[in-house]
Amino acid sequence: MGAISALLLGVPMLAEAAPFTEHWAAYPSPYFYSYGGAANTATSVAQSGTTDGRALQLKLSAYPAAGVGGGITQESSSRYRYGTFTTRLKTTNCSTQPNTGIVTGFFTYFNDGGDYNGNGLPDNSEIDFEWLCAEPQVIYLTMYTDFGPAAHRRVSRILNLATGTLHSTCYYESFSGACQPLTGNENLPTTIPALAGYNSSTAHYEYGFTWTASRVTWWVVHPTTGQRITLWDYQGPASRIPANSSHFLTNTWHTNDWTPPSRPLATQPPNSARYAYVDWTAYVP
Repeated sequence: MGAISALLLGVPMLAEAAPFTEHWAAYPSPYFYSYGGAANTATSVAQSGTTDGRALQLKLSAYPAAGVGGGITQESSSRYRYGTFTTRLKTTNCSTQPNTGIVTGFFTYFNDGGDYNGNGLPDNSEIDFEWLCAEPQVIYLTMYTDFGPAAHRRVSRILNLATGTLHSTCYYESFSGACQPLTGNENLPTTIPALAGYNSSTAHYEYGFTWTASRVTWWVVHPTTGQRITLWDYQGPASRIPANSSHFLTNTWHTNDWTPPSRPLATQPPNSARYAYVDWTAYVP
C-alpha cells in the first residue's frame, strides 16, 4: 500500500537499497563519489584513532570559495529511504584560527524541485548532523521537508554535548522567521547527559540517526561505555518528516554567514588547509 500511495502522489520511490559499510581502506569508494572546489581532495590515508588505521580524509584548501560548492563532498551514488545511517568521524579543527567559518556535515539530502507533498514549496528531504568548527562542542540537528527561495519547512535542535545543554528545539518556516518552540513528542528527550570532554574536532565519535515515516532519532555513542546517548527522538507530525529517497553525504565547506552565538565573528576563510576524517560510514535499511 505504501508504494501504491507514493506512486499516486508522485513521490520518487526506489527499490530498497542493500545495507553497506564503507571502511575507507581504499579510495575511490564503490558507494560514493566526490565533488567540490578544484583544490580540495578526498583520499584514504593512515589515521590514528580509527578502527583499522585508515580513514577518508576530506581536505578543504586554504581560502576556498564560500558555500557547499567550494568545499569537498562525498555523495552516495544510490538513494536511500528509511533506515539507520551511521558514521564515525572527526570534524575539521580550527583551534589555530578560532574565527574560521567551516561546516562539517553528515546527512541525507534530495531535492529535484518537485512538490510531491503538494504544499506549494519544492520538497527538500534532508536530515542533518552539522558542526561549526568555531564551536566544536555544539551539534546542530536539522530536518527539512521543503525549501524554496523565500520559505522553507524545518525542525531543528541545537545542543552543547560537552555540557549537556539544550539551546533550542524549534520549528521554522524561513531563516528570518522566529523559532516556534517544540513541545511534547517533538521535544524528546527534554534533557541530555553531558559527555565530558566532548570536542568533535579532536577525536573520532560514532554518530547516527534512524529515519522512519513517523520518527527520526539522532544519537552519539559514548566512547568509553559504548552506550548510545539519544540527542533527539523526534516523534512529531509525519508532515515534518522527509518522505523522499535521499542521497547519503559527508562534507566540509567554508561558511561566511553562519556563526555560533559564542563566536559571532567566525566567518573567516581558513588560512591553511583543514581536514575532516571519516573512519567508516554505514547504512542499514
